[in-house]
Amino acid sequence: MELVCRQANSLIEFSSSLAIIANHARFIFLFSYFCRHIISKPVFMKKLIIYVWAILCSVNLFSQDEKPLQYKLIGTSELIGITALDLLDPYLSPLMYTGTGVKYEHAARNFFSAQKTNLSMERKISALAGITDNPANTSSMNYFGVNYSWGMHYHFRTLPKLQILAGATVDAGFGYKSIARNVNNPVNLDLAANLNLSGIVRYDIPTRRRVLRLSYGLEIPIVGCMFVPQGGASYYEMFELGSLSNTFHVSSLHNKLGSSGNLILDIPFKHFTWRLGVDAGKLKYEANNMVFKHNEYSIMIGCKYDLSVFAGKKNRAPENFISTDK
Repeated sequence: MELVCRQANSLIEFSSSLAIIANHARFIFLFSYFCRHIISKPVFMKKLIIYVWAILCSVNLFSQDEKPLQYKLIGTSELIGITALDLLDPYLSPLMYTGTGVKYEHAARNFFSAQKTNLSMERKISALAGITDNPANTSSMNYFGVNYSWGMHYHFRTLPKLQILAGATVDAGFGYKSIARNVNNPVNLDLAANLNLSGIVRYDIPTRRRVLRLSYGLEIPIVGCMFVPQGGASYYEMFELGSLSNTFHVSSLHNKLGSSGNLILDIPFKHFTWRLGVDAGKLKYEANNMVFKHNEYSIMIGCKYDLSVFAGKKNRAPENFISTDK
């Protein structure tokens, strides 16, 4: 009986081995036929490679997390305020003139790249118009000035609520001063360009309803050039007769000292952000044996908002942005 069982087991194992060998032989035959008659065809190989590549790309695409497109926003502010103005211009008068004026400032800042948020550029334009009087109130000096600056800052985020911006700016300024009672020299022009060191400190102040932002900025002129006429020489002699010698000067810390600082508080509300600021600028420069001074102290109020600019063929607005041109 045991002998019969052993023979039956041997027959079962033998039949299983034959089945495995048959399966391997069938696979080898099919693989060889596939290689000989199908893969050898170049057209089929191209289609096969394209299908496999498309499948791999689709799998890789669906496996990645979809990230929304990022756009650079331009942080813009508009400010207007009242300015206390002190002017000393020896070309027009040896006396210090004091008065008030109106100041407007437009500033815009954005990052160079939406992916790298550590380097930004700033554009700023300001205008000031004022009327000043001498100490005896016997004469008035009218003033109008415009200044444009462009700069770059690197953002240091040392603490969660603190930002430090360090960089430099270049600016160009034009000023017009006039005293009506002067007969020979009633007008003098201020023309200057400067390279400035610039720094800004921002601090976020959380409250129960909103987060306030307090910032302080400071600019100091380092080197530049300026126009200063000769004392007593008329503009007719300088420009009509070509007597411009010793009127354009290189400015640096040896003959030009100044600083411009501002303290700003941003208060966000539901649909807009109020901006309150205090500006203080002091400037003293000398050339052609004359010392000039320009001091201004302003209280400013305005708003802050963000802009996104789309223009041209490559920088088109997304479909969900509705334009009046469509």
